[in-house]
Amino acid sequence: MSFNPRKDKIAITIPGFTLLRHADSVLQRYNEPYITSLAIDAVGAADPRINFNFMPFPKIARGGTVTMLGDGHLVYGPKQPGDFVAVSVLVMENDREMRDLGRQIEKVVQSKAVDLGIKAVVSARPGHAAVLGVLKELTQWVAAFLKENRDDELFRTEGTFLRGHPVPYHINRSYEVGNDFVRLSLNVLPLQNHNGQGPAPKALDF
Repeated sequence: MSFNPRKDKIAITIPGFTLLRHADSVLQRYNEPYITSLAIDAVGAADPRINFNFMPFPKIARGGTVTMLGDGHLVYGPKQPGDFVAVSVLVMENDREMRDLGRQIEKVVQSKAVDLGIKAVVSARPGHAAVLGVLKELTQWVAAFLKENRDDELFRTEGTFLRGHPVPYHINRSYEVGNDFVRLSLNVLPLQNHNGQGPAPKALDF
């Protein structure tokens, strides 16, 4: 079945990752990495919202690989993004006992988005480069907050997926990204419906 880039939905997913090493002591056997993802698409310019998702992974050993069920952990979608979607993925290592960590991060994202005036920027329809720029700045603020609370940043990546590309949104492509700490896979899929095998991204007002 052919993909219609003006009507069909896409999803950006993480099907798996490998924790290559811990940020702290080499004697530490297990840790709890977690993924925070943010996305802003072109469709939301009239009513800007941030697509937010969070997922912790307890007791991951150094060198351990996590393989997600179904299509993987959702960074974005399934949605029709319009001209583009900009995404940012942050992988942190949890070094403390904080209840409801995902909710805490969600509040920080909303608060910093207001401080940075992201709603006004997106509403002005500045194009994908400017939207990615403010998304990167927001992720940087979130990472700084988490590091102040003793968590360690392992890996961060961001980018845009354009409808006007020869392969719209880079659908059906897979990317391997990472550093000395994390090796992560990222897929772009034509996908109409979430498979229910993990949390769907939440649209945050700010």
